[in-house]
This record gives sequence, C-alpha cells and structure tokens, in this order.
Amino acid sequence: MNRTPLFDGHVALGAKLVDFAGWEMPIQYSGVVDEYHGVRSAAGLFDVSHMGRLRVAGGGALAFLQGVTSTDVSALAVGESQYSMVCNQGGGIKDDIFIYRIKPQEYLLCVNASNRDKILHWFLEQAKGQGRPNQAERVEVADRSGEIAQLALQGPASRSILGLLGVSGLGELQPRHCLETTLAGATTLITRTGYTGELGYELYLSAGRALEAWNELIRIGKAAGLKPAGLGARDLLRLEMAYFLYGHDINEQTTPLEAGADWLVAFRKGEFIGREALAKQREGSLTRRLVAFELLQKAVPRQGFKILADASGGRREVGEVTSGNLSPILQKGIGLGYVQPPYAAINSSIAIDVRGRSVSAVVVKPPFYKRAQRAG
Repeated sequence: MNRTPLFDGHVALGAKLVDFAGWEMPIQYSGVVDEYHGVRSAAGLFDVSHMGRLRVAGGGALAFLQGVTSTDVSALAVGESQYSMVCNQGGGIKDDIFIYRIKPQEYLLCVNASNRDKILHWFLEQAKGQGRPNQAERVEVADRSGEIAQLALQGPASRSILGLLGVSGLGELQPRHCLETTLAGATTLITRTGYTGELGYELYLSAGRALEAWNELIRIGKAAGLKPAGLGARDLLRLEMAYFLYGHDINEQTTPLEAGADWLVAFRKGEFIGREALAKQREGSLTRRLVAFELLQKAVPRQGFKILADASGGRREVGEVTSGNLSPILQKGIGLGYVQPPYAAINSSIAIDVRGRSVSAVVVKPPFYKRAQRAG
C-alpha cells in the first residue's frame, strides 16, 4: 500500500489508518464528528498528498488543456486556478480536477488519487496523438505527485494560523488565487481552494519538507483550536457543500450536464474532447439529473439506496442515492442522487428507501450548509 510523506506524523498522532484508493490514509484521529466541528469552528489540517499532481508545460500547454478539459483555461491569469472536468469522447467524466496556472506556460493540475494513473496516461496519449512539430507548440506532461506533497488547512482560523508562521499577503488573496511563499523554511505554493466550504488553503511543497511543515502547523495552530483531520470529516464537510465525490456522484457514465455542472462546460471555446456528445445532450433531453435532498424523518441515507416517487405513491423507483450521511450541523439526513427529470425541481417530494422503509424527503437547493458571513 502507498504511503504519503506524512505517514509517520499520522502514526505519531494516533490516527486510525485505512486503505483509500491504494493509500494508507487517516480516516480519523480524535473522531470524525469532533474533527468536523473543529474545521467548522476553528481549523483542521488534512493530508491530501494521495491526490495526483501533474505538470503541463510548454508553448502548447494552453492549447492542449483547452482540448482535454471542459472549461476555458485561457481565462486563467498567472496565479489563478479553476475547477474543471476531463471528459471522454462520449461526454462522460473521466475526472474532476483543479488547474493552477503557476507560470505563463506552466500549469499544475490536481487530480483524484483513484484517477491519477488513468488521467496521466490519457494526457500522454492525447499529447502524443496531437503531434506538435514546432518547439512553440510542444507540451510536456509529467507526474510530479512523488515530488510534491499537498496539505489542506481549512477553517475560519486558517488565515491567522498561517500568519503566525510568517505568511503574509493572505488578506488580499482571493478565492481560487495562489501565491508562492515560504512556510516552515520550505518554498510553498499556497492556493485559496479547498473541499469544506470554509475559509481555507491548500499547500503544495516539497515532499521532503512536508512532515516538518505539518508538525509546525500542528504545534503553532494548537492554541487556535487546530486539529488534524481525516478523510471521514473531509467527506462530511464536502457533502454539506454538495461537492462531488468521484466514483460516487460522478464517473465516466455521468456527464457534467447530468450532474448539474453546466457551468463547467465552455461550449464557446471551440473543440474539446466530449464537446460533440455534450452538445447533442444539451440539444436533446436529459434522462436524469443530480439533486440534493434532505430527509423529513429521522434516518440516514447511504449510497445505493433507491429514490422513490414519494412516501406513499406505490414505492416507484425514480433514482438512486450517490452520497448520503447525517449532517452534524443540521441534525438530519442529507444526500445527493440522480433522479428522473420530473422529480429534479426544488421542493419536489420524494422518498428514500432506507432498508425497506420509505422515508419522506424533499429536493433542496444546494449547498446544505450556508457558512456564516466572515471576513474574507
């Protein structure tokens, strides 16, 4: 099983380790709900070094990324990032990724751990197939996952904690923007991105310096309420924001349009892989849509549970849950799932088959969690 550069730190903190996409990762330290509340109220520090980090560079990098992703990468200035989709020819989602433009002709891509090899090979195949004879059009695709570690510091106290470590300029750093600085003596790319819905930052730095930075953040942040947090809390936090989890809410059998991510498809930019199929789907009619729902009775929805027309309508199946859990802050069951279009409208009455019991639910507008107004 693979281990991140922070493995010894997790062991020292007494983490419960599990197999996640072939990586030995912390699922929890003090407890999933305790860590969840730590992020919502103060700050949590996550090891996300199991994610893939790819470098795309060269004179043809922009044109290449325009062709293999669904968004308009040309909109990025240096120091900016965007969320995007990589689609197959049929419009199915191969992965959801973040693209950081770190130099005029250099991009850093963050891809899901389970899709790292798949996306790397897909990109190499596409780069080779496009054949770029001129130096100005060449593109280099490289896997830098082993060289670069990735930490996520999330929560309302995250900015002040980084300030205690001497990081400046965070007050002016806008969402999805980046800055290069020094953290615990290591050159670090700090990006204002995350997976929790809170103020937060992702930190990219040398794998060899990652454990030192992790330990220093834990030490300095303790007084501000910082807690190490595992994948269990991370999943609760992202679900409350209705963020996608690859392999659950999206996969190669779902398209961005079905997932309600139309805003991630830049038809106007021109050709890209999957465009033709997505254009046909847009012109036709969808057979399913991803919705967010809340239970109206006490129960916990789980992936694979059937979605029914309503609580008393003959238990006719109209969809399936893709993600579900009990929201600690709302104290009710929440989830995501695909349903037939007539049941996708906000306030639609549906039901969830919870182990043979029909539980009333309602379709709601995401996210489930609305962060209180805070500075920044």
